[in-house]
Amino acid sequence: MTTTLDAARPARGRRARVRRPGPLSRRALSAWSVLALAVATPVVIATPAQAATPMYLGAVGEVQALSARTGEQLATHAYAQFSSKVPNARMITVRTSASWRQVAAAAPGSAVHEDIVRWADTIKSRPGPVLVAYHHEPEASGSSRYGTAAEYISAYRKVVSVFRSRGVTNVQFTWQMTAYSFRAPAGDARAAARWYPGDGYVDVVAADAYNWSDCGHGNDVWRELSWLADPALAFAKAHGKRAALAEFASDPDPRREQWLRNAHQYLAANQSALTAAFYFNRGPTNSANQDCSWTLTTAAEFDAYGDIARDRSRFRT
Repeated sequence: MTTTLDAARPARGRRARVRRPGPLSRRALSAWSVLALAVATPVVIATPAQAATPMYLGAVGEVQALSARTGEQLATHAYAQFSSKVPNARMITVRTSASWRQVAAAAPGSAVHEDIVRWADTIKSRPGPVLVAYHHEPEASGSSRYGTAAEYISAYRKVVSVFRSRGVTNVQFTWQMTAYSFRAPAGDARAAARWYPGDGYVDVVAADAYNWSDCGHGNDVWRELSWLADPALAFAKAHGKRAALAEFASDPDPRREQWLRNAHQYLAANQSALTAAFYFNRGPTNSANQDCSWTLTTAAEFDAYGDIARDRSRFRT
């Protein structure tokens, strides 16, 4: 097989006249050598698996039921109190019955402080990373009795400081807000920036993203996950953080299967920005949204969510 380099050699039979290259010729030869090397060296293009670490995919609520129906093991996002046993889960959201001011002021030896220490030591002893969120959705009306935004920030920082004092290195401190808070106007008391504990205390910016549609707060507007989550991802990027969807779900509707498939594409496209996503596989959570059932129910929906879990280059449990 004749190559470009073969063609550059002198022909056989007649002795070729040898000339020493001048400065210009040497530069040309040097450039040719670089080009030949570049052509001979294969260029490696990163695959999705190489380009970003797969994000954790899981569920909240009826996790095992969803795992069984999809045929795929899913990560668990659990909720608990500091006074309770520490759940064994990939993500844990925890709070106390004490006010944020009381948590921020908790001294060594107090019940609140010792509960936080117990949690820190327990999680430290476990393998693998755990996302830990303190008191989710603090800006929502249901949390108003715990205190002000400034008091929440102090309490959040206290929890992080206690964990760090115990030498915990396998926790990703997660700040969990409603998706709306990242879209709210700056003057709104619920605006995310008002509740941000600071870059030094947050590893992951998380949002709870819901397509309410015609139930609860939906006002008959169908929202894709991209519309719901984009502002949270933008906030995380602006602060140099990874993002997570601590909860995400859609109201029951014939379009929910396609909503999940669109969500798959959105999550995959933002793999480098996201560290975890958990579907909220539960029924109504309070009297204000009794007509909102987020639990997946049809074979098509189970297949759609299972397809996300089976996308091993981008998702893990």
